[in-house]
Amino acid sequence: MKSVLVVSALAGAMTIAASGQQPETTMRIVSPDRDTDVSGSTRLEVRIQPQSAIPTVKSVIFFVDGVQVCTVEKPPLVCWFDPGDTIRKHQIRVVATLADGSQLKDNVFTHDPGFTESVRTDAVLVQAIVTHGGQFVHGLKQQDFEITEDGVKQTIASMVSEDAPLDLVLAIDVSGSMEHALDDVKVAVKQLLSKLRPGDAATIIGFNDTMFLAAEREKDQRAREDAVDLLTSWGGTALYDATVRAIDLVSRDAGRKGIVIFSDGDDRNSITSRDVATSRVQASDAMLYTVGFGAGASVPSLKQKLEDYARATGGRAFFPQRASDLNSVFDEIVAELANQYVLSYASTNEKQDDGWRDIKVRVKNAKYNVRARDGYRPHGLKRPGR
Repeated sequence: MKSVLVVSALAGAMTIAASGQQPETTMRIVSPDRDTDVSGSTRLEVRIQPQSAIPTVKSVIFFVDGVQVCTVEKPPLVCWFDPGDTIRKHQIRVVATLADGSQLKDNVFTHDPGFTESVRTDAVLVQAIVTHGGQFVHGLKQQDFEITEDGVKQTIASMVSEDAPLDLVLAIDVSGSMEHALDDVKVAVKQLLSKLRPGDAATIIGFNDTMFLAAEREKDQRAREDAVDLLTSWGGTALYDATVRAIDLVSRDAGRKGIVIFSDGDDRNSITSRDVATSRVQASDAMLYTVGFGAGASVPSLKQKLEDYARATGGRAFFPQRASDLNSVFDEIVAELANQYVLSYASTNEKQDDGWRDIKVRVKNAKYNVRARDGYRPHGLKRPGR
C-alpha cells in the first residue's frame, strides 16, 4: 500500500510570535498524516501560514528518521522519499529557515503496525508492440501470443487490447539549463497531450533538484495544459529521483501505460543512486520512453543511460537536436502507446529471489515483429498498489 496523501496533520506546529497586527507565522506537515501507513513513494509536504509569509522562507529541509532527504527553496514545499515496501514507523521532521534567521519546526510519526507488512501481487505484466512491414498489427487475440520466461513457456492469463484507455506519466526536466528551451517544450508537450484519446489519463510532474506533481491522472485537456503552463525553469537535475517517481506514479492496473521522461542534463542532485534507479526501471511494467536533448543528446554516457532505461522496458530513446523536432518524436511515441497489447501471466518460477529473469514474447505468425521488455526482477511484483 502506497501513501500519497495530502491531508491535515494534527501534530503541533511551532509558531513565531508576530508583532503589531501581523498574524503569526506557522508551519505544519500536511503530508503524510500522523499514524498513516507509509510505504512506497511518499509525498512530504508542509504548509506555511499566512501565505504572505512564504516569500520570507529561505529553505525547508525534510528529514526522515534523522536523515536529510531533500531541501526545497521555492514553492511548492514538497519532497518525495521511498521507504520501501515494508510498512513500519517513520519520523518525519521538517525545519524551515526564514529570512530573519528564525526557524519553524514540525514533526510527525507515521503508523507503527507492530509487525512488518508488505504487499505482493504475482502477475507479471508485459506490454508488446507488434508490427509488420513497419505498420502496427491490430486485432490480435490472446491465443496469438506466446511468452517464455528463462526459456520456460508461460500460460498467458489475460490480455488488454490496444483499445483500452492509456495511463501516461510525463516527467519534464525543468532545471535551470532548460530555461531557453522550456517554452518550446511546453508547446510540444501540449500537442502530445492533445493527441491522447478520450478516456486516456495523463500525470504531469516537473523535476529539477526536487519534484512536484502538476496534474495527476487528468483527462481534461484544458486542465492538462494549465498544468504544463505552471512549469518554470530553475535548480539542478535529479534524473534518478524523477525516474523512480514516474514509475511509482503509473497505474498498477493491468492496462495500457507509458512513461515519457524529458531531460537535457546529467544527474548531479538525486538522492536515489543510479543502480537503484536502474533496478526500478527493470522492475517496472510500464513502457518507458526517454527524450534526451542538449547534453542528453550529445554526452555519450547520458545517451547510453537513457537508451538502457528505455530498452529495459521495451520502449525507445529519442535524441532530437532541436526543441522544434519534439513534435515528430511525440507523434511516434503516441502512436506506439496507442497500439500496445498488455499480456499478463503468473510465473512458474516460484523462487523468492531478486535475480534477473529473461522474457521472450512472440506472435505465432512468425512474420510479425514484436518489441517488449526483455526481462524483469521479481521485486517489482512486491511493490504496493495505488
